[in-house]
Amino acid sequence: MDSFGVVGFVGAGILWRAIRLFPAAEQLRQVIATAVFMFFLPVLTFRSMLHAPLGSVLWQIPLVAASSIIGTALTGWLLCRTTSLAPPAAAAFVLTSAWGNVTYLGIPLLRATIAPEATYVAVLFDFAASTPLLWTLGVGLIHVIAGPPKDVRISRLHWLAIPPLWAAIAGLSMQALGIALPAMFDRILEIIAAAVIPLMMFALGLSLRWEYLRQWRMLVPVATLKLLVAPAIATVVSLAVGLGGIALRAAILEAAMPTMMLTLVVAERYHLESERVAAAIAVTTITSVVTLPLWWLVGSMLA
Repeated sequence: MDSFGVVGFVGAGILWRAIRLFPAAEQLRQVIATAVFMFFLPVLTFRSMLHAPLGSVLWQIPLVAASSIIGTALTGWLLCRTTSLAPPAAAAFVLTSAWGNVTYLGIPLLRATIAPEATYVAVLFDFAASTPLLWTLGVGLIHVIAGPPKDVRISRLHWLAIPPLWAAIAGLSMQALGIALPAMFDRILEIIAAAVIPLMMFALGLSLRWEYLRQWRMLVPVATLKLLVAPAIATVVSLAVGLGGIALRAAILEAAMPTMMLTLVVAERYHLESERVAAAIAVTTITSVVTLPLWWLVGSMLA
């Protein structure tokens, strides 16, 4: 699917929400998100890792991802300490500044703008760094900044119970052991995996609420950290560890993705300012239309 197709499915989701078709946008988004998370995305991650290149990228990309997330999160935390933000708002600020939409938006954009085989970079970026750090470092920062809510009972190992993670491990293990899939079965998985991109982009369009754009002024620092500082850190670390070619370009783009949609789930669970998080998702997603091409250009020049 090319970039025009990606934009088309986002536009279809926006139109569905705007004209209020049945079922309601939020209900449809939840159904699609569940189907993608439980079935389509595991198939895609399994196949991506089955065909991913083995070698130093297996530690380089997670290191780049972790450095970008940790560096941006700590910068956001230090900035919050110089302001008068209430603790729930400060915790929301850190989450939305550091964690990006590396799967639901990252995978379609990598496939559309770099190459289909770049998908493995998004898989490693997310399941070897972003998601585990969200439920460990992210939750830890929430406890430090806002205090632990007494009515929340959740393990920081929650990220281990996600189907795409185990699908990625299975695919990587089969490749390491030299186990090949029959061509016909691999083709079936390829067809199933192809549904991920349109479903993800349609769900993204369903989730965008334009009224949140009115809060853009107070979200400029979030957008600056997420869309400029995070990819700058990733670029420096990528060059330092010797990434090049497709892996370098893809890692920089992944770090430049707008705010992760899962941060809204975390914010609601930990009683942070959910409206602020939702607004950050909308504002950074729209703003990334300008910043992502710039980072694509940077990656192309350095690769």
